[in-house]
Amino acid sequence: NSPSAHELTGAMIRKALLLLSLLLCGGPAALANFQVSTEHLRLTFDSGGQLQSAVSCFPSCSGDAVRIQQFGDQGIVVFDRPGTGEWRRKESRGSEYYELQFQHPGGASVRWRIPATGYLLGLDLSGIEGMRLRSGESFRPRDAAGFGSWLEQARYVVFEDGGVRQIGFDETEVTPVESSGWIGYRNRYWAMMALSPRPTETILQAKEGGTDAELRIGEVAGAWSIYLGPIEPNVLKRADPGLTGLLFAGLWFWLRWICFGMFHLLAWIQAVVPSWGLAVMCLSAAVNILMFPLSRIADRLQQQVQETEARLAPELGCIKKKYKGEEQSVKILALYKTEGVHPLYSLKSMLGVVLVIPVFVGAFGMLAENIHLLNAGFLWITDLSRPDELFRMPFQLPFLGAEFNLLPFLMTGLSLIASTLHNPPSLNRELRVKQLRNMVLLAAAFFVLFYTFPASMVLYWTTNNLISVVRNLWARR
Repeated sequence: NSPSAHELTGAMIRKALLLLSLLLCGGPAALANFQVSTEHLRLTFDSGGQLQSAVSCFPSCSGDAVRIQQFGDQGIVVFDRPGTGEWRRKESRGSEYYELQFQHPGGASVRWRIPATGYLLGLDLSGIEGMRLRSGESFRPRDAAGFGSWLEQARYVVFEDGGVRQIGFDETEVTPVESSGWIGYRNRYWAMMALSPRPTETILQAKEGGTDAELRIGEVAGAWSIYLGPIEPNVLKRADPGLTGLLFAGLWFWLRWICFGMFHLLAWIQAVVPSWGLAVMCLSAAVNILMFPLSRIADRLQQQVQETEARLAPELGCIKKKYKGEEQSVKILALYKTEGVHPLYSLKSMLGVVLVIPVFVGAFGMLAENIHLLNAGFLWITDLSRPDELFRMPFQLPFLGAEFNLLPFLMTGLSLIASTLHNPPSLNRELRVKQLRNMVLLAAAFFVLFYTFPASMVLYWTTNNLISVVRNLWARR
């Protein structure tokens, strides 16, 4: 019996749909892709052992409050393949590791060692002439306006004997890098790093306006380590203690110690306080309590400078009215000598600032890179790692963007209230007006700087300003 026209038409339609599905999935090669899922990773390999895509989850790929990062979708670890021939795949599964081995008829071999838990993969290569590590569109920085864009940068990371070097994807003058340590790329919260079995020359692809990473490595034979995971202190330490250099890499070593101290203090507070936002506020209060002795010293030095300014103000005003140029400078120095005041006495107040600024930088550095705050909500804030965005405006402000962020207004309002309440008795009216003007200008500058910063950082400083208001009210009482 010959098939009917209806049956022939149905067969043709089925073949057309199959062909279309193959084209949409990337052709026959896509059907050969092999997926491996673990507690923390979702990996896809092609028929030759290349890592095509990877999804990393923190703290795990199941449960609540999962943070997810896709590293790429066009090939993350790509090899310079040998000649034609079909690869053979062999699998073996143990209690701690899952092994995938890909063997080429020409002798080339690729073996992946995938942990059941964790983010550190093993990669053994033989007969492979070169390797490329790449990121993709999914790894590009999140959109951010203003100064907030500083935090959302992606960049190359090179571990060297002298520390960690970070290089932007858009730097146009990049020479080959000789590295015997970890090398790779990162964004704000996630990193893809590779550790070579020997010192290796790597070419970092960079160009003006570049948004994606590509590392070209020549000598690749041997056992490699590949890290695909979050930039989180405990996770990095478990994978390899050397990887902790990724954290706060742009700061001096002593500032990094402050950041680590702040991280652990916030973690202890959050273990008691159920909300990350409330924990950030408690951190600000705790830091104020711990810094109280240094703050007292800073206040005392500031008061001494203000008393000296008030005492010298009448005479200085007369000298500036009567004399000009060099003669004025001579008279002022003579007044300082008569009153027993050092010409640089005003710098004494700066010493108090020097005592406080490192803690300020440490707190902000820790909050900027703390992955636990990613997707964590608080009150109207949906994500503490982003500006609070009470609502989106129908227009866009230059530099500040289209989001209306409420926290910076609260922060600035509390700062102005604290400035108004701060009224040292040693200052006369003229000096008081001058001080108030300077504090208002400083509050305005902080508003512009903080407006596009993550909500966690603004919340920390808003709490600090609230504490200043309470302290000033108590002082006036």
